[in-house]
Amino acid sequence: MTVRVGMLGCGSIACAAHLPSLLRNAAATIVAVSDASVANLASASAIARNARPVADYTDVLAMPEVDAVIIALPPALHATAAIAAIERGKHTYVEKPLATTAKDAARMVAAARRSTLTAMVGFNYRFHPIVQNARARIGQGVIGTPIGIRSVFATAAKPIASWKQRRDSGGGVLLDLAVHHVDLAHFLLDATTLDVWADVRSVRTEHDTASLHLRLTNGATVSSLFSLSAVEEDRIEVYGTAGKITIDRYASLRAEVRPPQARGALGSAVGHLVGELAELSAAVRKRLAPMHDPSFPAAMDAFVRAVRDRSPASPSFVDGLRVAAVVDAAEASVQSGRVVAVDAAAGGGAGAIRTDRAGV
Repeated sequence: MTVRVGMLGCGSIACAAHLPSLLRNAAATIVAVSDASVANLASASAIARNARPVADYTDVLAMPEVDAVIIALPPALHATAAIAAIERGKHTYVEKPLATTAKDAARMVAAARRSTLTAMVGFNYRFHPIVQNARARIGQGVIGTPIGIRSVFATAAKPIASWKQRRDSGGGVLLDLAVHHVDLAHFLLDATTLDVWADVRSVRTEHDTASLHLRLTNGATVSSLFSLSAVEEDRIEVYGTAGKITIDRYASLRAEVRPPQARGALGSAVGHLVGELAELSAAVRKRLAPMHDPSFPAAMDAFVRAVRDRSPASPSFVDGLRVAAVVDAAEASVQSGRVVAVDAAAGGGAGAIRTDRAGV
């Protein structure tokens, strides 16, 4: 079976990652691309030369020859587009964030549950080999019992689309970058978030810098910094009772484990260098073309396979709802200055304000 795909939204991520990844998959064919921007549509058509270009994404939903859609529209449109796609019988992949609020994410989950369709959210970094390796080693007990995560996800300041500069249209660092690390914390430790304390600032554009402190259901804590106005960095350190494991998507090709008895700075540096030199050409390619991240084709492959085989999709819309609820709680924490409980199950986002823990 060949899965016939329609691309809804043809901005930079669609043209750099989704469309090239789908073209590599022999089980998928791109039959339509849509975008309201003439320039974006032209860029997509140059990549997917056999696809039908249309300006209105709803026209793609009306095409009987489309089996599945990839939604890469501005996030404020995700809920409307995804629910419409599911109601038209289309398998649906939604680029992160699933929605701009947990309320909308819950509506999307409900629509997916009413159907028998594949519904998947684009937390593609779950599929990165370094993340897969780290999760396996954590599960094997290599670092003992996980007790905490420290992470940074940041980009250098650069021109961004107008919708990314405003929270009401789906912009801001919480929806752009933080959602990835919140999901990875859940994924790596097989846990979800209980409560959140947050600080959000507007350095260059609205809500472009944030600090999050999470408490997970397994007792571990997460402390993270996110910024669209700093440096290029994507690093996660998971600390356990028997060591720590580091995921550095830009600076390493493998998850690095450090035992409690450190070898010292020099020994650690030498060990890291020896490992990197063994795969130097791959490292250079990754640094020169960061959008060629292996997680993108892996995520597209997983979606196509789930559609074709009618197998469960992961990460699911429920995973997207859980993260949307954390974002809601984080924003409530900013308003209150307090730790806020997460209510993902109810789809309401922010729960009760906790007074037992003041801001960290």
